[in-house]
Amino acid sequence: MSRIQIIFHVLLFALLMMAVYHGFMLLPVRAKRWRSFEVLRDLKEAQLPPWLFKLLRLRLKLVEEKRQLLLGCGFRVNAALYEGTKRLLICAALLVGGAGYIALKHPMFTLNMEPAYVMAAALCMLIFLFFDKKVLVQLKAKRAHRIVREIYVISHHLLYYNDSRMSLHAKLSLCAAQTRSIRMQFGLLLNEWYQGAEAAIAQFKIRLGTDEAHSFGETLNALRLNEHADYYELLKQRIQDYKEKMDLVRDSRKETVSYVLFVLAGLPILNTFRVFMYPWVAEGQRLFHGIN
Repeated sequence: MSRIQIIFHVLLFALLMMAVYHGFMLLPVRAKRWRSFEVLRDLKEAQLPPWLFKLLRLRLKLVEEKRQLLLGCGFRVNAALYEGTKRLLICAALLVGGAGYIALKHPMFTLNMEPAYVMAAALCMLIFLFFDKKVLVQLKAKRAHRIVREIYVISHHLLYYNDSRMSLHAKLSLCAAQTRSIRMQFGLLLNEWYQGAEAAIAQFKIRLGTDEAHSFGETLNALRLNEHADYYELLKQRIQDYKEKMDLVRDSRKETVSYVLFVLAGLPILNTFRVFMYPWVAEGQRLFHGIN
């Protein structure tokens, strides 16, 4: 198989995976079950034993950085538990890879499984675990973009109800139907509103964990204290900021797609060179070597 064919198959596989991913993203979100809430609560409250914390040589600075990343991704799990589990999985993957290497001569180490498959699986797991930070950063950026998009829509609806005499809670309740990815957090905000509006907004900002959610929460707090026309001007400024951020993300995606299309457009040219030009080049090389 030539290099051109390998590149073509890799790009075809990448495009297929992108299509499958976006297909799953278009599926409706299933309602949460009580059991899932219990699992998330247990993951959040679980603690790593102190002796294991020291044994794995975890640093508080690293744990705090990972905690901020996980909150930005919407994963409310204990950061120390996550980092400790990751390091234990790295050790396990190294052991599995070593067993696969030994199994090239002694198949019993992998229970007569194909050693190449075992080593490939261990290598894939190691790559994912070593680069988990980059994956979390990308997930955080995608989640932040979804949050900005929905906050942008909610802010537009609030601006539409500017002249209404309804309370801010009633206006927000009318905006709840426009939410999708932050529906649970937005619903909790509405439910906790009359128990303490300021505390509900603070919890809303913590649950989302993005700068855009923080600025939106501050705007809601200002509107709650005084629904003056000047505060709706502040809301207009926030809307413009959200729009600029969405435009930046859209331009970045267009640039990425243009690079991919450029590479795909170059494949037929390379294939043409290989089919039509390469025989002439090879013939010229043979004549040159024949003269020498």
